[in-house]
Amino acid sequence: MENNIESKYLVKLIEHFSLNTEESKELMDLFLSGEFNPITAAAILSIISFKGEQPEELAGFSLSLTGQMKKFNSAYTDLIDIVGTGGDNKKAFNISTVASLMLSCLGIKVAKQIRFSSSSKCGSGDLLKAYGINIEASYDQKKLCLEEENFVFINSTEYYPVIDKIKKIEAELGFSTILNLLPVLCHPAMVNKIIIGTPDRIKASLMARCLELIGIQKAYVLWNEAGYDEIVPIGNTRVIVVEKNKEKRELTLTANDFAISGNYKVGTVIKGGTLEINKEMLEEVDSFSYGIALDTIIMNVALALRLGGHIEHLREGAELIKSKFKKGMLLDKIQKISKISNSI
Repeated sequence: MENNIESKYLVKLIEHFSLNTEESKELMDLFLSGEFNPITAAAILSIISFKGEQPEELAGFSLSLTGQMKKFNSAYTDLIDIVGTGGDNKKAFNISTVASLMLSCLGIKVAKQIRFSSSSKCGSGDLLKAYGINIEASYDQKKLCLEEENFVFINSTEYYPVIDKIKKIEAELGFSTILNLLPVLCHPAMVNKIIIGTPDRIKASLMARCLELIGIQKAYVLWNEAGYDEIVPIGNTRVIVVEKNKEKRELTLTANDFAISGNYKVGTVIKGGTLEINKEMLEEVDSFSYGIALDTIIMNVALALRLGGHIEHLREGAELIKSKFKKGMLLDKIQKISKISNSI
């Protein structure tokens, strides 16, 4: 039986109108209830995807999922995450994961969303698991990781069982829809400060306006002109600053803003892709061997320190990292997280 809500919004979309935030939330509420017509739902998701997702639509879907997903509850209100939306096809190593681990070494509480790869590539979850971290750790074990080691890993799919039915429709369509953009916006740990990397300006603008609509405390949404979905010491990185009750503003950052002198030209490749290479890159950073891997991590960590209000200037952040981080700290941190995650 056709649902009146679905029919109403399908007609509106067919007539070349976009949905507002309230309408989108109502539609997503229906999708999450599981009481939808699969054919109509597929048509709606397809039209939104082909016409281009609007910030109000993404905000409505995000607010709905955030309201109904499971939460990772903690006593900390200053949690940070660094996450990429993917899609840059650069096959770089797990930059946001390594940067998050370094942040935790510096005493910053991080709730890191992790992903697994279904191919030969290496997702953040694959990397942590390879170092002995129990990705299926209990809530109490994860809570202890955060309390004692400033780092918790969160597999968002565990917190979104409510989305399973509508995600099956997306899988049958065979292409990504608005649903694929939700994990970075609907954080189970309810972080209020986040860095989101995207592969292009269009997606960055969409994400930034959505974060503004849903009321994030502060976020940096960025894209690199060399095509990376993280800040890297190659070319310019554009950053949209979103802050609650303030006007959005845009910055252009280069390696020079972090006092990084490496002469990396556009076209320089940041290694990564397989588990073996990604481990090699993490261990290169851990040895504090200067090169593009370490410079990339320093930039990401310094930017996160600025987001959290721990520094005033990015160069100050880079200097702080160089003075505080010691060789071996990353692997030591991983070992301690692994021990807690595997404790009985």
